[in-house]
Amino acid sequence: MLLLQFQAGTDRYGLDIEQVIEVSSLVALRAVPHAPPQVAGTFNYRGTLTPVVDMTALLTGVPSRPRMSTRIILVAYKGDDGRSHTLGLLAEAVTEMISCQKEDLQQPVVRVSGAPYLGDMIFDAHGSIQVLDMERLFTRDMLFILFPPEVANG
Repeated sequence: MLLLQFQAGTDRYGLDIEQVIEVSSLVALRAVPHAPPQVAGTFNYRGTLTPVVDMTALLTGVPSRPRMSTRIILVAYKGDDGRSHTLGLLAEAVTEMISCQKEDLQQPVVRVSGAPYLGDMIFDAHGSIQVLDMERLFTRDMLFILFPPEVANG
């Protein structure tokens, strides 16, 4: 298994590389008025208006800092309605890939009901990396904000 590592606060997290489309440099985002603080904004990704969620804000409550290693991780997200969407994840310290075996992953000893996306953990010489479950990352309300249902013309 290959994980794309990033940091939120002082903690490291990983995303399964199979979900990642591309890692982009930080670009100017258009703010979305009245959106929750973890919605960083939108940008034009290859001709498509794409929402961006700030992973540091989502995980720690503090916005990502604009650093050289802050990136937008573009992922494929399949909604409950079956539609596939491109989603940007703003994250700090997106600097390396971590190779691990599934059998090396350990279940966390603490489960938080409000954060079902916090998956298994792996340990290396620098400490722990928690794998995020993309399918459980957002609440239904957040998904409605990011990917509103298509409105039929008529």
